[in-house]
Amino acid sequence: MTQPRGQLIVDKILDSANKLFYQQGYNATGINQIIEDAGIAKGSLYQHFESKTDLLVGYIELNHQAWLTRVRAHIDPIPDPKEKLLGIFDYHIARQQTREHGGCPFIKANDEAGMSDPRVLEAIQKVKQHSKRLIGELVVASGHKKVVTDEELTELIFLMIEGGTTAASVFKTTADLQSAKQIIQKLI
Repeated sequence: MTQPRGQLIVDKILDSANKLFYQQGYNATGINQIIEDAGIAKGSLYQHFESKTDLLVGYIELNHQAWLTRVRAHIDPIPDPKEKLLGIFDYHIARQQTREHGGCPFIKANDEAGMSDPRVLEAIQKVKQHSKRLIGELVVASGHKKVVTDEELTELIFLMIEGGTTAASVFKTTADLQSAKQIIQKLI
């Protein structure tokens, strides 16, 4: 089954925005650059995205769905609930290595545009809340040692992943994410 032409154009636009926003940043990427990279007409972009901000929200949503698909593919095959929880760290470690320690696309977008339009901030918050919920589900299923509450462990893991990802982009190494995983391993 083939995709409708309109969806193919949207995919081209989002693929270009995904690459350019992550590599260069939202503010440094111009609409004309996205149009040229996608190989589409200017009218085609505006037919699907009324503004650059609408395109950024689309980029965030695209990355959210891709993140969920990838993280689920990584952790779902792991049978042991504790190992599944630690698998979240392994996923983020591998992802930072793949992205050459470029950091989190959502944090990058938030830094550049999170305050300029409430839709952008709302889309990024949705992603981070989803991440925290997923971690919380894994914490509950893990049967951890109960040194801290489920909520406290969820918050700790969430913050360690966020901080470790930021550190990976600053120090160009996943050492802090690996260290965070070892600390959490002691608590579960």
